[in-house]
Amino acid sequence: MKAKIATAAILLAFSPLYAQEDAPDPIDVTLDAEMEKNPSTAGMVGAASAALEAWEKDIQFSLDELKKTMSPEEIDVLVVSQKAWEVFASTELDTQSEIFGKMEGTMWIPVSAVNSMKLYKERALRLRGYLQILSER
Repeated sequence: MKAKIATAAILLAFSPLYAQEDAPDPIDVTLDAEMEKNPSTAGMVGAASAALEAWEKDIQFSLDELKKTMSPEEIDVLVVSQKAWEVFASTELDTQSEIFGKMEGTMWIPVSAVNSMKLYKERALRLRGYLQILSER
């Protein structure tokens, strides 16, 4: 019985992250439309960069909203987590730059831009998930 409750709790905890996958996010819709409109390397990189900026804004919005609903102790942990994620993201972007920068062919330029954008999207969706969970309090 305890195992079933634990499993249900885990699924509930992560469901906000996966629920985002059901309906396309407006940022993704815009990204896809822009890439279709201008499928050149520059067009795809521009679209991915704009999407990354949109996800960055989404992250900041979620952080601000989370701080409104969290206790001071929870905020402290969130701030530490965000700072650690920012270090990770920066290092990950450096790694991607090293890997994709040495690939031959221009197709790797938009691949790198999309991978960078996905890093921010994942963080934004995680923070949205926290917001959804905290709304249950």
